[in-house]
Amino acid sequence: MAENNPAEDRYNPPGNLSHDFEKFRFDELELDELFWQTNQPGVNIPWRKISPTQGRNLKAQSDHNFKANTVVWQKI
Repeated sequence: MAENNPAEDRYNPPGNLSHDFEKFRFDELELDELFWQTNQPGVNIPWRKISPTQGRNLKAQSDHNFKANTVVWQKI
């Protein structure tokens, strides 16, 4: 996630292609919401919550079980 550092931002602001992510627990997401397992944009695969305990990997089109307290990320 982007850090707030006003002194550095003045000289080197983040690019407009950078992504900001917000941390959630899996059970906090609504059905059909998109989420990612990490907050690193280059190595991230999008997922969609399809039930209270399952998510679908949108790249491989496979379903996986998630624990309710699993930390996931959403783009803001």
